[in-house]
Amino acid sequence: MNIKVNIKVKSATANDYLKVRELRLAALLDSPQAFGAKYDELKDNPDSYWQQLLTVANWCLVFDGELGIGLLAIDRADKDRKADCWVSSWWIEKSYRGQGISKLMAGWIYELCQKNDWQRVGLGVWPNNKSAISVYLKLGFVAADALMPSRSIPGLMYLPMYKEIGVESR
Repeated sequence: MNIKVNIKVKSATANDYLKVRELRLAALLDSPQAFGAKYDELKDNPDSYWQQLLTVANWCLVFDGELGIGLLAIDRADKDRKADCWVSSWWIEKSYRGQGISKLMAGWIYELCQKNDWQRVGLGVWPNNKSAISVYLKLGFVAADALMPSRSIPGLMYLPMYKEIGVESR
């Protein structure tokens, strides 16, 4: 693990909607196969759309100095997801992958879980996204026994992964 000194992980505020937009669109261009959302469907959305995103989920932003290099969202999970909270939109810029940044982002998740008394974190990943599955396994997530139907792309199935948040995670 080779974490750069200037890496900062922070919670997005209402004023960060343009940075969330920039990073979310960068993620969709970089890894279109990894997400349910599509660049062409989101690129022309007005500022109000991006501002609204910050009111319905907690967003984590990652910076190297002033350069945005990653993001993820987490919010309370619906009951059918079998978790207290659900992580989505997790992305790190390619040149920063494999340097321990996902572990820093996971730390941010665990702190937020502690504040909200969330005990079980869930996320969904496409079954063919082996690199993301590998990262999540290294972070202590466990794959579910069965795939679940995607909400964002009808007809596709995703692999749910879960992590119980305990003392060792905090």
